Amino acid sequence: MTEPQAIAADRDPIRILVLDDEESIRWVIEKTLGDAGYQLHFAASAEEAVLLMEHQPIDLALVDIHLPGDDGWSFLQRQQSHFPNLLVTIITGQSTMQNAVTAMKLGAFDYLIKPFDIDEIESLVERAVQAIRIARRHPAPAAPTLQEVGPEEPIVGKSRSVREIYKSVGRVADRDLTVLILGESGTGKELVAHAIHHHSSRAGRPFVAVNCAAIPRDLLESELFGHERGAFTGAQERKIGRIEQARGGTLLLDEIGDLPLELQAKLLRVLQELEFQRVGGTETLRVTARILTATNQDLREKVAGGTFRDDLFYRISAFIIDCAPLRERSEDIPLLIDHFLRKGVRELSLPPRSLAPEATRALTGYGWPGNVRELENVVKSLMITAPSHLIGLADLPRNIVGGNDGEDPGRPFEQTVLRAWGATIQDYCEAGRSDLLHEVQAHVERPLIRQVLMQCGWNQVRAARILGINRNTLRAKMQSLNIRVPAGRRTRKPQEP
Repeated sequence: MTEPQAIAADRDPIRILVLDDEESIRWVIEKTLGDAGYQLHFAASAEEAVLLMEHQPIDLALVDIHLPGDDGWSFLQRQQSHFPNLLVTIITGQSTMQNAVTAMKLGAFDYLIKPFDIDEIESLVERAVQAIRIARRHPAPAAPTLQEVGPEEPIVGKSRSVREIYKSVGRVADRDLTVLILGESGTGKELVAHAIHHHSSRAGRPFVAVNCAAIPRDLLESELFGHERGAFTGAQERKIGRIEQARGGTLLLDEIGDLPLELQAKLLRVLQELEFQRVGGTETLRVTARILTATNQDLREKVAGGTFRDDLFYRISAFIIDCAPLRERSEDIPLLIDHFLRKGVRELSLPPRSLAPEATRALTGYGWPGNVRELENVVKSLMITAPSHLIGLADLPRNIVGGNDGEDPGRPFEQTVLRAWGATIQDYCEAGRSDLLHEVQAHVERPLIRQVLMQCGWNQVRAARILGINRNTLRAKMQSLNIRVPAGRRTRKPQEP
């Protein structure tokens, strides 16, 4: 969006619909929001609201559940299918877990319980306005067509380290070598194994993965080699092990560094002689699967410490592929984000989502101790929790915005400002505008002054002293910021401390 378009989008009024059959609720919301510059529309039934929305675009709808005719749930589902950018907040007098869960599952922006405080409505609308303005600057992406999606790539990236993985897969795929795949947890070692299998002549055969660290030690031998009936207590029938299951295909032994020493000797025989026996059996079986291994540990260090056989290490490391941690290939993060957004649309049955530029920059600058797996989980979570199609800086987890590698720098107010104003700051910098401080002050002053007044029982003399201004200045600010003393509080005079 160009600078004039962005400015125009920010100046366009926010259009709010209040759908509630209780006149008192409509009155309270009108009195609360009526002087704040919003365009307010009111309806007492879903049918009335639908007719209104046919002629008037709406940005935010506050919808009661129990209505005459169609209920709030039906309205929410129907209107969001027609207007995907519409933010809907459910308001109800019944505070039940079922209602809250249903609202969130149906994609509601928020959920309020009657009776609610005026502050709750104001806070909710302020959050919604931020989301609406960001979404206006960045229109929703169109759903990709089948041609646009194209074939799914198992490994995503363009960095030097990823290109080296591509080349290594190409070199070794059709060679029946044992491959050792190294890398921290979450770097995609199993994806590399899948890629080797997919590009080999074994692609049509089984791919079987075994996590050596996840299976109890006393069951791992049976899991790998299988067992005969009666081989041990509880072995009531023959079991085919993973080596046999991968017949003619590929077997991945993940976390090979956790394989017990006694099983390391048996695995070495499998690799050298290409044969094995089931537990409790006498029949010698041929190994027809190709074996790949992976680990996040330093096997040379384990060899030096006597916890990993040196002959097995040399046998499995005929060809080594090293998966770099995500922090060392940050240029791949935007590509991975786009990949996981598309994947989330398919897997989570969600409409298309996108990230605001400042959110992408924050994710790119994060250290990602959990690597690609952590990034995927964060993106999926954001797709579910973000209030609009555009995921902004304020939607990101605090550990990511708060500091690198999840370290909280201990500046909560600075982080609050960053989360609330990050997108606006970026837009102002790109547009070269010069009135940002005034705009931020205007937004901060009103809730600050109002909260101090509330804490002081609306005693203006005391509130002015706390704020460090005189009473006339406070009165002028209350008038300019449209802060009104609530009815019944005008004559209240709390005791001075």
